Amino acid sequence: MVSPLRRLRSAFALVVTPLVCLASATLAGTAAADPSTTSIGQGYDLGEVQHPRAVAMGGAHHAFGGSTAAIFGNPANLPLYRVYHLEAMAGFSPEARRQSYGGAIADSSTSRVAGGFGGTWNQMDPDGIKRQWTDLRLTLAYPLGDRLSVGVTGRYLRATQAISAGPLGASLASNGTPGGPLFNEFTFDAGMAVAIFEGLRLGVTGRNLTAPATSLAPLGLATGLGYSVSNFTIEGDTLIDFQTHGEARIRAMGGAELLLADRFPVRAGYRYDDGTKTHAVSGGAGYVDRKFSFEASVRRDVVSDQPATLIAIGLRLFYDSIASPEPGDAP
Repeated sequence: MVSPLRRLRSAFALVVTPLVCLASATLAGTAAADPSTTSIGQGYDLGEVQHPRAVAMGGAHHAFGGSTAAIFGNPANLPLYRVYHLEAMAGFSPEARRQSYGGAIADSSTSRVAGGFGGTWNQMDPDGIKRQWTDLRLTLAYPLGDRLSVGVTGRYLRATQAISAGPLGASLASNGTPGGPLFNEFTFDAGMAVAIFEGLRLGVTGRNLTAPATSLAPLGLATGLGYSVSNFTIEGDTLIDFQTHGEARIRAMGGAELLLADRFPVRAGYRYDDGTKTHAVSGGAGYVDRKFSFEASVRRDVVSDQPATLIAIGLRLFYDSIASPEPGDAP
């Protein structure tokens, strides 16, 4: 009989191997490409991990973003569904010359304390500023009764950047350092989520609460209010960024999700970012089975001086029958 550990290793290899091959092909194809055609701020996007569901929903996922999405959003949403999920993700932005590859594991079925781990490797503008960063996150969450849950995510971020390639020249503010990384620290997020009444849910998340005083990991406050009924979910979020632009700037996001025939999630969203003065629309779709799901999404700036596109894909495995998808978190 195959052991559970061996099954997990095999499942994770099955998910990650295709994305590793895709990463190798993409890196080979960008060796002699042109620099980014969009701004550093738009390309880096506050350092957010571009989860496919969040991208499709316009970034609105702090009220109903469960499973692996909770690791990169509101950690208090991890107990929202009883799951044991493994996911591999990839993201691409042609204008920003950004590529991201990573994975996550979420377990809220084997213990009352839900846990998850995720991480990504990212590169942006390899022929310009050549910013690279590794983002690792460990999440723990606990339900306090049937309506309230709390969670915390420990985050390790390491970022490097080319020397004398930032917009301010040889400056530590926008540049690399010859002897080490641009940023190499631990910080954490904390969140809470409450079911106000059946179907209506509020989520609040504090980001980078050690306040490292850098736009690479800006201090932020996100709130989300969502309503879910049957196979339909709608949500609106706000995010206040206190550091990137030297003063507080707000990001407004909204999205909706419809699960068709219990197999096909269809999503659409909108985002306005006061920091970069951009309006963006997004959409996505996927397929859900009892053992796995696949989803893809795209976001496009429709009002911007330097419009950019982001494409995100994800492949998720459901480890056991408990992990069957829920309508509000499909796939």
